[in-house]
Amino acid sequence: MASSFVLRCIPHSCEFKSDSQLLVCENCGGPLEAVYDYEKLRSGYSGLPVDGSHTGVWRYAPLLPVNPSTRMITLGEGGTPLVRAEMLAQDLGIQRIFVKDDSRNPTLSFKDRKFAVAVTKAAEFGSKGVANMTAGNAGASVAAYSARAGIPAYVFTIEGISESKLAKLLSYGARVFATRATTKEVMDFVDSVSKRYGLTNMIAASRYNPYVKEGAKTCVFELYEQFGGDLPEWVVVPIGVGGNIAGLFKGLRELKLLGLIEKYPRLVGVQGEGCAPVVEAFEKGLPPDQIPTVKDPRTIAHSILDSWAPDGDQALLAIRETNGLAVGVSDKELLESMKAMSGMEGLFVEPAAAAPLAGLRRLLKTGKVVRDESVVLIATGHGSNQPDATIRAWGQPPVIQLDVEAFRVHVT
Repeated sequence: MASSFVLRCIPHSCEFKSDSQLLVCENCGGPLEAVYDYEKLRSGYSGLPVDGSHTGVWRYAPLLPVNPSTRMITLGEGGTPLVRAEMLAQDLGIQRIFVKDDSRNPTLSFKDRKFAVAVTKAAEFGSKGVANMTAGNAGASVAAYSARAGIPAYVFTIEGISESKLAKLLSYGARVFATRATTKEVMDFVDSVSKRYGLTNMIAASRYNPYVKEGAKTCVFELYEQFGGDLPEWVVVPIGVGGNIAGLFKGLRELKLLGLIEKYPRLVGVQGEGCAPVVEAFEKGLPPDQIPTVKDPRTIAHSILDSWAPDGDQALLAIRETNGLAVGVSDKELLESMKAMSGMEGLFVEPAAAAPLAGLRRLLKTGKVVRDESVVLIATGHGSNQPDATIRAWGQPPVIQLDVEAFRVHVT
């Protein structure tokens, strides 16, 4: 089912066996990542290594860190559509825009890719419980997959979580605890609680759990197949903790190691202007280990309201290695992009998922994206995750009298 792999420490390249159950390097505490026998995979498959008996994320089992006897914890994640956004393209004067709509995953966000794999590994190792910090989407995903696996989930929410996200957390049976601390403080707390009580740290960043990156990378494999063995010139993605863009880049590196692509698409990371540590580091030319922490984080895109990006160093590396860009966008731009995606293309997304379109608009205005290039926007979460933002964008509907003749003023 899966290739053999080792866990390699990113900072120092020391290696550990796949059955070690480590989540961080035991020598330096640094992040780990799974490394496969790419030469064997190249010779064993005529193209992208896939397991035709599965769909979605698990279609790529040969490139996932699971053993043949492992029970896959799945809700049907992955296999999301690639939508050609013709109305948006016409509006922006660009030839080819596509939306990879990961809001159609089971719990309505891309996080399902991450936690299908990470919870599967936790179950494989016999975990007695998992712990997560969340603005809503990650916690809902962890809760759903943990329920599927029969593992208790302890979820700690940051302040301002929407009622719809909280409802999902509660419905999946998670043990939910509200906090008023910063994301960095809650992440540190979750890490300490996990170590103290023998829980598996399920924060959605590979700094804490290498297996979340393995699920995230499958989005790139799907793009490769959906583009017929090719990739677009640009891939634009929201950045919160930095784990998604880091996962996408790992997928790109593996496609290159397998000899399937020669060059990378350019990755663009988009953050809210009031909470943009990776953008600040990129614009100032800071080294990856000097990404700042935002003291007073503000953005309507609650899913990327992370004052500290634990995978920010990997996100910055992904952007630089692909000759990509990082851009911050305002709340106004986010709301306008939400409206454009739903009103023009029928794609109902939350503010964070509209960030790539807002970022693309800026890059087109500055001439950094050429209008005959192909662009994929990664839509990471469904609009129902943050319905208050939708009401803010569109406004409340008018109250009318049921008068057929008087209704004429409303007919366009």
